[in-house]
Amino acid sequence: MSNIIVSNGCSYTEEAYLGPQDRWTTKCGISTNLAHGGGSNERIFHTTIEHLNNHTVDTLIIGWTSPDRFMLPNANGSRIVGTPIHTFDENLGGDYSDYSKFYYKHCHNSYTSLERTLNYMLHLQDHCKQKRIKLWYFNALLPDIDDKSLENYSKDAFMSKETEDMMRMGVAFNKNKLIKLIDRLDKDIWIEKFWYSMQSHCKDFPLEKEGHPDIDGSDHWANLVKKYL
Repeated sequence: MSNIIVSNGCSYTEEAYLGPQDRWTTKCGISTNLAHGGGSNERIFHTTIEHLNNHTVDTLIIGWTSPDRFMLPNANGSRIVGTPIHTFDENLGGDYSDYSKFYYKHCHNSYTSLERTLNYMLHLQDHCKQKRIKLWYFNALLPDIDDKSLENYSKDAFMSKETEDMMRMGVAFNKNKLIKLIDRLDKDIWIEKFWYSMQSHCKDFPLEKEGHPDIDGSDHWANLVKKYL
């Protein structure tokens, strides 16, 4: 019986820095890898939904990345991939740093970025459940979501800051919104355990020049993922 497995994520799932046969996705028998280095969670969500709407998929593996990244449409029909470090056309490359400067100055908000990521997770979770697609998540570059971290994110949310009491109530309200979203996430669809990261799993192995797991670390991760397929 065939098992059509699709993956998506950022550079931790694309692993363009390794040879095709050395990547964990190859070793796990991934049929289609939609991941792209520098990709945002917005890109991960939309390209996954596009693929699911047009192809048969039995198993889906998603490595969620940093919520601070962004995606913009390009006038040429492609997509602009943006991170705080570099911004480029995902098909043609190039330097789109002006877009990045504008986005992070005028559009980026750490609270809404995390909130969107959690909603992407929930939408995809519900979509796969409805379509009876086996789904696995893992943490590629997600931030901490402990109590203190959520409070710090919530301070960046839109709210009245006229008085300290109003700001305190606003932080509590917005923090509670994040907690409710996190509580709705299915904790049983995460590889190893909820919010478990590839970085943690590969911490005892050397890193390649940009900080990703090397070939041995990638192989170590592949052996874990295989247990869930």
